[in-house]
Amino acid sequence: MNRVLRDADVIIVGSGPAGVSAAWPLLEAGVNVLMLDAAGGDLPSPPQPDLTALRTDALRWRTELGATGPIAGSDVSPKFATLLARRALAGFGESAGIVADDFMALGAHAAGGLSRIWGALATRYDDADLAAFPGGVAAMRASYDRVARRIGTSGGEDIASADLSALAPPVAHLAGRHRRRIATSGFEMITAPNAVLAEDREGRRGCSACGLCLQGCSRGSIYHSALELPALRRFPNFAYRGNVFVQRLSTHAGEQLVEARIGREAVRFRAPTVVLAAGTLATTSLALRRIGLTGVRVRLESNPVGGIGFVVPRLIGRSLPDRAFGLGQLFYTLEAGSDVMAAGVFYGADTLPLAPVADRMPFTRPVALRAARALSPALVLATAYLPGRFSDNHLVVEEDGAAGRIRITGHQTGEAQRLLGTTFDRLARHVRQRGAWAIPGSRQMLMPGADAHPTGTLPMRGTGPAATDAEGQVVGAPGVFVADGAALPRLSARHPTLTIMANADRIGRLLASRIALTSGIADAG
Repeated sequence: MNRVLRDADVIIVGSGPAGVSAAWPLLEAGVNVLMLDAAGGDLPSPPQPDLTALRTDALRWRTELGATGPIAGSDVSPKFATLLARRALAGFGESAGIVADDFMALGAHAAGGLSRIWGALATRYDDADLAAFPGGVAAMRASYDRVARRIGTSGGEDIASADLSALAPPVAHLAGRHRRRIATSGFEMITAPNAVLAEDREGRRGCSACGLCLQGCSRGSIYHSALELPALRRFPNFAYRGNVFVQRLSTHAGEQLVEARIGREAVRFRAPTVVLAAGTLATTSLALRRIGLTGVRVRLESNPVGGIGFVVPRLIGRSLPDRAFGLGQLFYTLEAGSDVMAAGVFYGADTLPLAPVADRMPFTRPVALRAARALSPALVLATAYLPGRFSDNHLVVEEDGAAGRIRITGHQTGEAQRLLGTTFDRLARHVRQRGAWAIPGSRQMLMPGADAHPTGTLPMRGTGPAATDAEGQVVGAPGVFVADGAALPRLSARHPTLTIMANADRIGRLLASRIALTSGIADAG
């Protein structure tokens, strides 16, 4: 049976941060919106009541790794070793038809997408990065402000005046020493700006420092976009459909047709406008097949990323705090070369899964696990990200059945390796001046895609084979817009999620204005 449903002015594909951010201005303008989501059901709640219980659980490895071991080894972020992450990521590559070579293709068919397991770092691009965006710096700043007010953020403070008491002891030690130093050219540090509530708000509770951040926040303190679905459902002009796997876009009589499956049933949804916010990989497949660019190689940007461990000697042997915050605690930027700005985050190790921490130590695994337990009170882990222009990944979409196939080839360039090496060297020097020492052998360069920031396949005002215009409309497909990372014209070293949300807000507002203008002309006629 093949049904045709039409009950919206705009169909949004995906319930992740981009889809939700595009939906708000459309709904507020009175536009009828239908959101289609592949998600069905929810993810597990945190398995332990508090951090102390987790630490003393004899079966802790089951919580951290699940019954079948970690999702991958030491070449991925520790956050992917949790049971929550495993559940969120399970089956994505197979269901999306992805074949990847030397690239970690991450995605989640859960309400909220990858925001269910993101690090919640809510950094803003600087003016140099924003200059590449249509509308200029001012337009993006306004959208940043709207999104930040909506989702709730904390942190982002100058260390000179910030309260350091909530930081893990070794991280607070670094920050305190940084506060007393004269400003260093080429290295800046602030408290991490996170999409985390400090106080109760609209059904969400403020952070209690329970330490279970990576296991899933039962208080709703850590933002993910599924938390906004109840508020969106209160709009009479909003409809949400889950368990809908969108497979193809087409047109008929000036309308956009979204061909999908609900279980075994083939369904077509119809609307004048479609906004793709399904995540860069799925969005790219739908868009390229819509404009007939199957078999065409397009660039896929990601952040070359690595990690390094530090130890504060004076804290070795101390007891672990009863309360802790398990996400990023300090955010830094560092000059890695001429016109190259790296960025990264400092974490305390007291709430992280032990196995990935141990895998970054230059010992046999049993010894490394014991060392990780003993050194946790003194450990600081840091990430280092480079801009996406230093990545070398490509994507090809092929016709293969109803949903198509996505082939991704990743490559870690020699330049990226050199710049990450320079970043680690300079970071180690700055951190040593602040009382912590790099752990020998702890440097890790993660495989392409492990940053979970794939972007830029359909860049706004791009010059490649596939692009979108200044409003996010796919060139060659009128009425089809891209609101997620696929449309980013630049991937900064700064984490892109808040920027993707701000750009989706901007696109949603432009689209709402366009629809209002068109409706006005039609009414006048």
